[in-house]
Amino acid sequence: MTRTLAALALTVAALATGATQASARSAPTGFICYQAHVQNIGWMDWNCDGEWAGTRDRALNLEAVRIHVNSGTDSFKVCAKAHRSNYGWDDHYECASNGHDIQIGTTGTIGYYNPMEAMRVYFDVSMGTPDGNAYVRNIGWLPGPTFYNYGGTMEIGTTGRGIPMESFWIKSV
Repeated sequence: MTRTLAALALTVAALATGATQASARSAPTGFICYQAHVQNIGWMDWNCDGEWAGTRDRALNLEAVRIHVNSGTDSFKVCAKAHRSNYGWDDHYECASNGHDIQIGTTGTIGYYNPMEAMRVYFDVSMGTPDGNAYVRNIGWLPGPTFYNYGGTMEIGTTGRGIPMESFWIKSV
């Protein structure tokens, strides 16, 4: 009985703090890692290689994303840009190579609060093809990404519909 109550208490605590998955970590240790900045929570733990990041069914907007590359060589690169409510697409891509981070979106800066609705991610051809998906408010997980430039760039989320992303995942295939 005591073990059951302790397990239940841990589960409730994890849900209350917005924990995303048991595999979340405080440092990026996978090939492609990412971190979600969520409304009223802030930066969450790092997730990597297809693990989802953010929250689901809590009506909390995804505001910004950090992406980290652990490719082992500086010749591999990942680039991304955000589509934000009442703003549209960022003017340019942010890019990172091995051991570096990029950040897209905003983190609640006064006057700049614009939830992310979509993101485009580009992988250097030598890294493989990007894959991913977005979980959006009142819809859930979308059918899958849209690809551009022969599969080197993918877009996840929605544009022109005013629907914020709540979580996402990306990986290289």
